[in-house]
Parts: sequence; structure tokens; C-alpha cells
Amino acid sequence: MRDDNVGAVHLTVLSALPGRLRLQLEKPIEGEAIFLSIPGLQSCRYNPRIQTMLCCYDKTVISESDLLVRIGALYARLQQTAVLHVKHSEEEGFSMAPSGYLALGCIVLDGMMTLAGSTLTRYTRWLSAGATLTAVVEHAYQELHTRGSFDPEVMSVVYLINAIGKPNGFQASLLAWIVTFSRHLLPRGPREQVYLVRNTPRRSPPSWAMRTAAPLLEASSAGASKS
Repeated sequence: MRDDNVGAVHLTVLSALPGRLRLQLEKPIEGEAIFLSIPGLQSCRYNPRIQTMLCCYDKTVISESDLLVRIGALYARLQQTAVLHVKHSEEEGFSMAPSGYLALGCIVLDGMMTLAGSTLTRYTRWLSAGATLTAVVEHAYQELHTRGSFDPEVMSVVYLINAIGKPNGFQASLLAWIVTFSRHLLPRGPREQVYLVRNTPRRSPPSWAMRTAAPLLEASSAGASKS
């Protein structure tokens, strides 16, 4: 009989949208019926060929994090293990909108005209400021729509607006672009969490408890699992 205190099982979050969770299971299961007892889980479809599971839930009844904890506890129970690794590979690297590249091109053009001492800078300065302002606003909307909030660095747009038509317009556009976009262009590895699952044996359905055993691990060397 397998010891619950040894071995570990892995669970990968392939995609996470409001009301919808798609998971990759490391080891196969017999079926998804056991997960349907979770309150708020509306449907659960398991694909045994690629070992993925699509879960649809009512976000007004259960949160994504709570649902993931409960699914993980039941999955660890099925695999008779006390250690569960959850990898969030759905958080892909940032994809910059075309307006961001356009703004960068306008800033480069403005910088070249400035270095050349061209009189065209009166036009390229407005062009770079306008393109950068549009790109930052679009980026903020993109984050607000996807995550429900935006990063504070988009507030650099205030500095940019104040610099429009002033001698420091080029520096303001460049600074606003760097502050808003540069951090997102760096590659990020999937984050991973480790949980300990405790099973209290009893004749009636066992009670499960899950608690975080390790802090968030950034820049995991392992690649994201693919379905």
C-alpha cells in the first residue's frame, strides 16, 4: 500500500477564465464524477486521451482559487498522495498590441529628427506623444479587461500629457513607453505552488484539508505542460 507521505502529483492550469478552468492532469483518473460534488461546479469534462479536464463553475458561488484547491485535494486523494504541485502555465508572456510597436517607431523617428536638428521635430514630437498616449491607454484597457485592474506604471501617461508641446516631450514619450511596456517584454516562467493534503480516515466520506506548504516559486525551470 502506498504511503501518503511520499510521492507527489502535478496539476497544471492550462487556462483560467471567469467561470471556466482547464487543467492538465499528470496521472489519469477513472472519471470526473467525484469532482461534481464540489459546490458551484456546474460541469466537468475529462479527456482521457490527453488527460485534460474542463471545468465550468458559477463564480458567484465559488472562486477560482477555492475551486482549484478543492479539485486539487480530490485529485491528490485519487492518486493517494499527500503532496500536490500546481503549476500556473496559463500566465503567458505579455503580447504587446500593434499600437505599442507603432509608438516605439514614432519615438525612434522623433529621436532621430532631434539628433539631426531637423525642423520636422515639431511634427514628430506630436506624433510620438500621440502614438505613445494611445498605446498606453490601450494597454491599460487590455489589462483592465483581462485582469480587472491595471498596473500603476500606466499612470506615467499623466507625465506624458503634461509634457505635450514642451521641450521635454521626447523624453516624456520615451519614459512613458519604457515604464509601461519594458517589464512585460521580459520572459517569465510559469509559477508553481506546492500544497500538502491531509486525509483524515473515517467511514463516511473523508474530510480533506489543504494548506500551502511552499511560497510562490517564480521562474520555474520546467516548461509549461501542453495539452
